[in-house]
Amino acid sequence: MSAQGLIAHAKEFAQKAYELDKNKEYSEAISYYLNAAEALMKAIKFERNYEIARTLRKKAEMYIARAKELREIIKKKREKRSKVGGDDEEEKLARALEDIIVTEKPSVTLKDIAGLEIAKQALREAIVLPLMRPDLFSGARRPWRGILLFGPPGCGKTLLAKATAAEVKATFFNVSASAIISKWLGESEKLVRTLFQLAREKQPSIVFIDEVDALTSARGGEHDAMRRVKTELLTSMDGLTSSDEDRIVVIGATNLPDSIDAAFRRRFERRIYIPLPDFQARKKIFELNTRGVELSEDVDFNYLSEITDGYSGADIAMVCRDAIMTPIRELDMSGAISDPNIKARPVRQQDFLDAIATIRPSVSPNEIKKYEEWNENFGST
Repeated sequence: MSAQGLIAHAKEFAQKAYELDKNKEYSEAISYYLNAAEALMKAIKFERNYEIARTLRKKAEMYIARAKELREIIKKKREKRSKVGGDDEEEKLARALEDIIVTEKPSVTLKDIAGLEIAKQALREAIVLPLMRPDLFSGARRPWRGILLFGPPGCGKTLLAKATAAEVKATFFNVSASAIISKWLGESEKLVRTLFQLAREKQPSIVFIDEVDALTSARGGEHDAMRRVKTELLTSMDGLTSSDEDRIVVIGATNLPDSIDAAFRRRFERRIYIPLPDFQARKKIFELNTRGVELSEDVDFNYLSEITDGYSGADIAMVCRDAIMTPIRELDMSGAISDPNIKARPVRQQDFLDAIATIRPSVSPNEIKKYEEWNENFGST
């Protein structure tokens, strides 16, 4: 992006920050002040005129200073509330949500994931590219704000979401729908509202909701508290699609796509099928799950990949774990495990074949057929 483009972005962020500041919406104002400062600091790198660069730096420092002032105001308010009778309820929920923020960037990247090229490209277009170049994704080319990853269990849906977060500098919220419901029943709708408020403060953000079907199943006949949770989630997701400035993406993962309510299905604008791994992907999964382990020359990953058609990535990982443990079991059974001078033998082809004979695929052909039919009717890939 050019210096002028960055300055224009900074101006937009600053105007929004002023409005929020004026309305005493300090938490959200802080985020916009910092975004404005960051855009100006980037613009300075492209600016060759010393006087203009100095002016931009002063503005950036002013925005940062105001953000610090607002943080102090918020801190004093919290302290005051604590003295008169405890913390504000929403602040308690916000602190609880801090536990689900992944502060360390995930180590796995999209390149490390075997296969799923269509899904990876779709996620790049929906998340990585818009966060890298927000100037290119505006107006009619606005990015998708809701993405559903569906398919059989053990095929890498959660791994894909984490790898996507690793590709960009974004706050990653890792939320388990079942944990929210079981732990916060009666206050779940407040937690959902606070979650999205926090995502706005820390944007760009990726909100990953595992087992999303637990929150988005067909409405009607459920408990009143559950209905309020669904209504709040719908409202929050609507807010994302109506705001062009928010840089927040919601990724839902499910093994039960057919149970998702039509209203939620519409809000997940991209619905990406994560199928069982193909031959090349299975081969790479075997290779990844045996790295650092001494293998015999007779190990043939091509053959092993052929005979594991229908296995999920998790199934193959389990096969590898069982096979590479075989030499350790033999040492233990022979009584030599306590002798550090005796090393474990290399893992042989037969070890893998024995593991495959005992570990069967976890997904049936009938289940795969259902996923493919749902993808044909509602999927984006």
